[in-house]
Order: sequence, then C-alpha cells, then structure tokens
Amino acid sequence: QNNFNYLIVEFIKVTLIMKVILIRATRNLFVGQIELKPQPVKADVLKGDYYVSSIKLSSEKDKEEHTFILIMSLPLLKQVCSVLLFEDEPDKETIEDMGTEVANQVVGNAKVLVESVKQETLNLSLPKIEKDIKLEEVLNNKSSVLKIMFKFNNDEATWFLMSQITKKL
Repeated sequence: QNNFNYLIVEFIKVTLIMKVILIRATRNLFVGQIELKPQPVKADVLKGDYYVSSIKLSSEKDKEEHTFILIMSLPLLKQVCSVLLFEDEPDKETIEDMGTEVANQVVGNAKVLVESVKQETLNLSLPKIEKDIKLEEVLNNKSSVLKIMFKFNNDEATWFLMSQITKKL
C-alpha cells in the first residue's frame, strides 16, 4: 500500500514538473517570439480549421517515449507565419511547414529544460504533420498523460492544444 502511494505521488510530481516545463516552452515561443497573450481555455471552444503535428521525445535512461500531439488553429498558424515569415496569406504548404516548426520549437525548448532538470540527454524526433488525427480523438484520449490548452489575445478562434502520451520502450 505504501509503495503504491509513493508511486502515485512520484507520478503526480513528474507529471506536474513536465506540465510546468511544457507550459514554459509554449510561452517561450508564443509570448517571447510571437508576442501573443495566452489565456486558459476549455475544450468546448476549440473549433474551426486546425492542423495537427506530432513529435517524439525519448529517454534511454527511463526507457520511455513521449509523443506530443500539437493541434493549432488555422488563425494561430497564420499569425505565426505573419510574424516569423512576414507572410500574411501563407499557402497550405507554408502553414503545414509552420505547424511542424511550432512542434519542433515547443518540444525542442521543453527538451532543453528537461535535460537541465534531469541531467540526461534526450532524443528528439523530426516533427510531422498528422492528417489522420482528429481533434475529438485527442480530447477524448484517456491514455494522454496531460493536455495543455490556450487561446490567445482573448480570441477563441486562435487556439493551441498539446497532448502528451507516454509509453515504455
């Protein structure tokens, strides 16, 4: 019983630390570089066109693979393209490329933060666009360890969702 309680507490601590790191990494990009103001948002307001990208972070020491699913509204990606690429009307390919770049920036930033805390080198995969993953699937996925959701500048059309699923290798 005590061992089980200890494991639960450790799991909660690790999950909370990872959540704080992921929120900080997300803020580093969207607040630090894009100058957007994030606000928490409930899942029921996540609507409209969106893009899904994924990226994996693995730990040989812990024998774990963390898959991060990032879902970004089309208006958010257009804003990111406008700020970073100076393109106000990006085409579909540019928007998809920006979706993978956002995944790379956010999770890459988290990787650096986690490595500094854990004193371990982690492996980061290349990000990719996920055309078959639907928003509803991610929102309803019970195996997701955590979900982070923001809207930006008080605009419900400009939103971001990140989900993490961890599995043992």
